[in-house]
Amino acid sequence: MSLISKVMPSFQGVAAGQSATAMLPIGLSYHELLMTYAGITLAQMDEIRVVANGKVIQRYASGTQLDTKNQFEGRAAAAGVLTIPVGDRYGLKARGGIEFSKLGTGMLDDPRPITTLSIEIDINAAAVAPVLSMIAEQSDPSYSGIIKLVDQYTYAPSAVGEYAIADLPKGKIFNQMFFQHANVTDVEIRRNGYTVFERSAAENNVIQNDGVRVTQESNFVVDFTEKGFGAEGLVTQGVQDLRILLTMSGAASVPLMLESMGPVTD
Repeated sequence: MSLISKVMPSFQGVAAGQSATAMLPIGLSYHELLMTYAGITLAQMDEIRVVANGKVIQRYASGTQLDTKNQFEGRAAAAGVLTIPVGDRYGLKARGGIEFSKLGTGMLDDPRPITTLSIEIDINAAAVAPVLSMIAEQSDPSYSGIIKLVDQYTYAPSAVGEYAIADLPKGKIFNQMFFQHANVTDVEIRRNGYTVFERSAAENNVIQNDGVRVTQESNFVVDFTEKGFGAEGLVTQGVQDLRILLTMSGAASVPLMLESMGPVTD
């Protein structure tokens, strides 16, 4: 299956202090979008959203956050073109694992059809003269199936020591967890009382850099695909108790970007 590159419809509402929107055509499968930008920095993209059937399925807190994620996965830093990975999981060892989560549209008998798809960019008021355009990497139509979902959370450990997170929604397969603060020194994950992940930041960085990732400063990333195997993931369906224990070197506000896998209707 070869990919095609196609120019997407123009963004509407491209102005400082506004939300720019591009309505994407339905019919083919989406692997990734490449957005060319000028007159605006990554930090001035206050939020980036992928919206399917009127629901946000991927949310990035800023262009900077998305670019950091892209660099962690082995992409070059954005310089006028920002990749929005709506479907593919970059940097894995097998094409099937990469393209498993492609965003399929256009199948008439799809039990979970994607009927509308758009990209929204919140533009900071400090942007000078923003200009946005976009192309898509696409392939033949396919069922929506299991897609990539990105959610944002924020936690506020108030002291040195252990901090427990026990309120993440369960039911999907967790792919990556970005804890975005240098004060996170250790992470342990317990599923129904059993430890399934336990590392220090230093250990985590060595393992990931020896795999297929490029670790980023001030980010502790739990990545179940760090060795390049797309079938790996933390299954949370049917799990009664899921706890993520952070060891903190000091109080901090810790954003969490969670990438998971699930159907579009969940």
